Parts: sequence; structure tokens; C-alpha cells
Amino acid sequence: LPGISLAVVGPPGSGKTTALAHICHLLGGFPEEQHAECRSLAKDLGAPADEHGWMLDRLREERLRGCTIEASIAAFKSGEFSFTAIDTPGDPGFVKNMVSVTSLADVAVLVVPATPNFEAEVESGRAREVALACFTMGIKNVCVWVTKMDDISVQHSQSRFEDIKKVVNAFLKEVGYKQKEVPFVPISGIFGDNLVVKSSETSWYAGKPAVEVLDSMGPINRPAEKPLRLPVLKVREDEDVGTIFVGRVETGSVRNGVKVLFSPSGYIGEVRSLRKDGKEVSEGKTGDIVSVCLGDTVSAENLRRGMVASPPTNDPAADAETFLAQVIVLDHPGSIRNGYCPAIAVHTAQVPCEFEELVALIDRKTGKDAQAKPEKVKTGDVVTVRMRPRAHVCVEAFATYPSLGRFAVRDHGRTIAVGVVKEVTKRPIPKVRGQGGNEYFDS
Repeated sequence: LPGISLAVVGPPGSGKTTALAHICHLLGGFPEEQHAECRSLAKDLGAPADEHGWMLDRLREERLRGCTIEASIAAFKSGEFSFTAIDTPGDPGFVKNMVSVTSLADVAVLVVPATPNFEAEVESGRAREVALACFTMGIKNVCVWVTKMDDISVQHSQSRFEDIKKVVNAFLKEVGYKQKEVPFVPISGIFGDNLVVKSSETSWYAGKPAVEVLDSMGPINRPAEKPLRLPVLKVREDEDVGTIFVGRVETGSVRNGVKVLFSPSGYIGEVRSLRKDGKEVSEGKTGDIVSVCLGDTVSAENLRRGMVASPPTNDPAADAETFLAQVIVLDHPGSIRNGYCPAIAVHTAQVPCEFEELVALIDRKTGKDAQAKPEKVKTGDVVTVRMRPRAHVCVEAFATYPSLGRFAVRDHGRTIAVGVVKEVTKRPIPKVRGQGGNEYFDS
């Protein structure tokens, strides 16, 4: 089956994990033995409503706090597509984790609660922030699940559903979504209403169940064949098989036996085996989220989130010294001048990055330069900027590798601007470092 990757996003307490886990359960996405253990544990600990959700929230702290901290990956199949779904943290303290993960997805499932908590999340700006992160990281397709329709304060109310639809549609348009009809589905994560089959509780709902809406988002057009770009999301050491990392194949493909260069480190590893959706495969194609085993060819301590795997000899990824970008200032309380140094989130990396030189202010209507070397820029301005990363990071021109060429500018926990990379000045690739050789300090 062709694959689609989903980011399940939304403010804290909206029921993302419960809804995603229930759809996985209904479509046979969980191994039965593990799920039975999890059910039994949830029941014994007095949390029967978490019988599905705890399959995704596995950390002790997540279960105690009742919220997702680390993104987790789940898989399920419909009749038409194989879905890889990423359950993302909603808590503002973990937005950094959420932004990195949204770069992996083709489709965003925005989850909002029908309970009174909805208004608080809209007023605080958190719901809009989540939608903006998805748009910035290049997710073009979005659908909305309105959860907790079974809550005593909602009682499957059609008018409540329509009110939420109006508000969410308005901020989706504000952040840039141009979809004519964003699909909205009223659901219950606990009872599974409208996830796989239509529910009699919402007989007024004329649309499709959630899984059919997801099917309608495909198939996804993948870029033409290009050299491999595989940003690293997670790394771990397995005592039996060695180093394993997880990431999404943004372009090209990765196969058993090939050598990959990890930029900006200079380490080269060999792919010993690949897994997708928990099953061993011989190749990871563009768009696949894969788990790559490198054996003992590279130590896990030498890899980290934000590195990019690419071919050592065919247009390898490299450390960016500076890059020219077009930036739209969305929400800054003051003005931005040369030397401003916020963080940027680009693919799975987040690094401090200096606005070294404001090159030109751009006319929003014509797209042409309106003023050379402006002294400052403010909310609403579009500007060409020369940017200098203050930590090692790989970026690419948006025209060549779109997913490595768009970024969010973040300051004090908020997205204050978004940008696309026009051109990159790259550092030379460090001399290849294998395992067991001399170790050097990173310069």
C-alpha cells in the first residue's frame, strides 16, 4: 500500500493520544499481546480510559501527568493506504519537540476539544501556534478532529461543532492554509465514535468517518528522484544490534548496505538493516519514516537529532556557514535589527541563528525589493536576510530540497517569523571520521 505520514497535533488535553490510539486499535495497529498487557495495567491502576492511549504514552511521567512529552510513532492501515502517525506533545513546555516532529509529516490532523477548554486554548494562542507550526514545516493538507463530543458539557451537540468549525477555519486561513474545504470530523476518542464507522450519536453529521477523510488526502506527490536527505529525529544504542536512528526519508532512498554521511559531523556509517512500521524492509523510499540500524559503524554518542544523512559522494549535505533567506515577520513585539539572534527550527534541528544583515525589505504586493539595507523590520514585513547559524546545522536551498529549506524563527517559546532559504554558503565537509580513529574537538 502507498504510505502517508500524519502528525497528530493540538493543544494540551485535547485528547490526541486517546483518539490516535483508538483508531490504531480499531484498525489492528497494535500487537494484541502488548495491548492486552497495557489494558490490564490501566485497569489495575484505576485508569481504564487509558487502555489504548498508554500504548503510545509509555514513559512513567507521561502516564502520571496524563500528557505526551516525547513524540511516539504508531502505524495502521486502511483499505487504501498505510499510515505512519506521529503523536506529538501539546504542552507548551514541549513545543520544541512538537515543531521538530511536524517536519516529518505529509498531513496534519489538528485535534481540538469540544469542551469549554477549547476557548481557553484559542485565547491563549496555543491552538493557532500549532497550526502555524504545521504550515511552516510544509504540511499542505490538514483535517480537524473535534474530540470529546461525548462529554457531558457537549452531548454530541451539532451547534457546538459548527461554532468550533467557524473559529478553527478562521485561524487556519490566517496562518496560510488555502484548502477550499478543510474536513472536520466530530469524534469521541474514548468510545471511538466516527473514527472508522459513522456513529448514530451524531446522526446530523453528513461527512465521512475519520479514516475515510485520511484516505481522501492521498496519494501524496513525492519529489522527483534526488540524492538522499534523511534528517535524524531520534538516536539510541541497542546492546544487540548497535546504533539505531529514526528519521524520514525527505528525498531519494536508503537501502541495506549503502554508506551514509552524517553532516555536519563527518561521520560515515553503513546501513545494516531498515525497519518501517515495525517490519524489516530492504529499502526506505521518499516519504517513509524509517528506523535505520548502523551496527557498530558509528557510535550513537556521535549522532544527534538534527544531523542529516546523505550520500558521501553524490551532492552530500554540508554544514551551513551562512545562508540568504526570505523571512516574513509574523509576530514580534518590537523591531528586528542586524545582530538579532533567536533560534530557528529547520527539519529536525533547532539552533541559534543570527540575523547578520538585513539585505532588503520586500514589497509584499510585487515581490520586488522596496528598500536596500533597512535599519530595522517589524511585524508584517517581508525581508531578505543573510543569516549565520551559531551552531552546526545543515540547510538547503528551498528550490532544491524544500523540506530542508523552510524554517520557523522562534523566540521566548513563540514562532515570531517564518522563512525560506534562497542560497547557502556551505563549509567544506570535514575529513571522514570512522570508528576507532583519533577523536577531535568540533571546531
